[in-house]
Amino acid sequence: MKKHVLAILFVLLSYSSAMAHNPLSALYYLELKDNLGILSISVSQDGLNEALKKQHPLEDFTTITTIKYKELAVQYIKDNFDLRLNNFEYPINDGGIKLGNHQTDIKFILDDLPKAISTIIISIDAFRENDQHQTIFSVALGTLKDKVILHEDNDYKATLHIENNKLVKESYRGTKHLGLLLAILVLLSLAYFYWSKKKKI
Repeated sequence: MKKHVLAILFVLLSYSSAMAHNPLSALYYLELKDNLGILSISVSQDGLNEALKKQHPLEDFTTITTIKYKELAVQYIKDNFDLRLNNFEYPINDGGIKLGNHQTDIKFILDDLPKAISTIIISIDAFRENDQHQTIFSVALGTLKDKVILHEDNDYKATLHIENNKLVKESYRGTKHLGLLLAILVLLSLAYFYWSKKKKI
């Protein structure tokens, strides 16, 4: 029995570790408290490398200095993060970055936030150039704690409303399937036109 328990624990730990270093995902954790916000980001080093290479194709990443690499990484995160609280935009300030062999951690500070927050609109375009990427965005506000997964289907955007001390996600449909829907609509229209014409004959 003990061996089975240890085996299960080993599998769970391995899965958690794999999720933490998954090159296809990034973790964003936003803690809001007393007009301040702390944004903590964890992303796999491989995922960050791939994104920066695609953003800076002329940069030689085999000879780049650590300082320059960190500057590019921080600027990339800042340029691809949009947060709106109560429909007002709140940019992130300068932050710190810690590079790792498998995972990179970044922290930013947000200030002058509203005391009462009713709506959170988040858009994170970072890493979307990496195939099959998803971002897990978590929010902590007082006793409220919730998360949303941003991916291609929702265009890496989400709107959260605070109602009755709960986070309510507003449904959002991205543009991924818009072409398919239009094609189906055109086909149905043509079929109806053909059927109507044939019926008159």
